[in-house]
Amino acid sequence: MDQNTYETIVAELMTFAQKWNTLYANCSFEEMKLLATEDVAVANAEVSTSATGLIYGRQAYYDGIYEAYHGATGKEHNLLVMKFEDWEYIPLGDENHFYTIGKFTLEPDVVGVNCWLLKRECVDSPWLIYRVINN
Repeated sequence: MDQNTYETIVAELMTFAQKWNTLYANCSFEEMKLLATEDVAVANAEVSTSATGLIYGRQAYYDGIYEAYHGATGKEHNLLVMKFEDWEYIPLGDENHFYTIGKFTLEPDVVGVNCWLLKRECVDSPWLIYRVINN
């Protein structure tokens, strides 16, 4: 992949992450489900029944972002923000698979690291989240 292609894709992924932040801030959780593949998997060993430690599916993805917003009490309004401007963007062999890693913040006082494996079917297809790891 040449540098121009790489920079174009990184710009697309930054736009994707910004859209994610905007949808989250607007509590558009149903729309956020559509930013993930149907078989999206989220690292969550505590609740996983899989040997991988992953939970699978758009509903599990939705549940995670919804619960982050509403917090332990169910009445909170915690803003989760992906700090994508400073992320690393790593191509995985072709122009249709990228790995991202970098900080996120979750109000009121959490700073963590988020990793997304993003994929698309072809260059004209939209980017979707395939795997999520948070720490």
